[in-house]
Amino acid sequence: MIKIFAYIQIVSLAFFLFMVIGKTIYLRKKEKISAIKINIFTKEGLKHVFEIIMFVSVNIWTFGLLAYALKDAFGTFSSLPEYKLFDFLYLKILGLFFIISGFIFFVLALLNLGSSWRLGIDDKNPGKLVTNGIYYLSRHPIYLFFNLYFFGTFLINGNMIFLIFTFILAIVLHIQLLREEKFLINVFGKEYTDYMQNVSRYFTFKVFASRKKFVYVFRLEKAE
Repeated sequence: MIKIFAYIQIVSLAFFLFMVIGKTIYLRKKEKISAIKINIFTKEGLKHVFEIIMFVSVNIWTFGLLAYALKDAFGTFSSLPEYKLFDFLYLKILGLFFIISGFIFFVLALLNLGSSWRLGIDDKNPGKLVTNGIYYLSRHPIYLFFNLYFFGTFLINGNMIFLIFTFILAIVLHIQLLREEKFLINVFGKEYTDYMQNVSRYFTFKVFASRKKFVYVFRLEKAE
């Protein structure tokens, strides 16, 4: 049974990387847009130190997740420490639910963003403000995805290492989220502040007030 959850984690990680890399290549070739704005190895990197910290942190978590999943699935990296806090099937299932829910937010966000998707803050070509679809439910659905993904993998593994990463990455991503909001206010002004008044930062429960509002979340209109 434990191998099934290990396989799921490997597949989910591969799917995530496929979506990010695929979206980046598509925007580069079809839209002539450079979506990755972290620029670690250029002078621009000096302006994006925090994005670099976020990028490195997420990558360390990614390699850690892959290593532990390969260990459980194939016995690779057998010397990795466990630091198990729990190992319950119902928590693994709950973790899987969080991961699947997160990916729903992630995929819908990529579709709604269209050519406005960026990795990092793009102060030269920020794209259009997106408020439709999943962005009617959350101002930052991709950050919500990451938090659900991190917490879900912790519940599946029950490992203290993943708990530590869940807290650290949640803090790092939240700080980056606040930086992005400040940037968006500067770029879009009242349009964004009005949006902030109507949609919550992570999750807006009022969409469940009516069927029409709930269905609107799943509209796949995208920014061009």
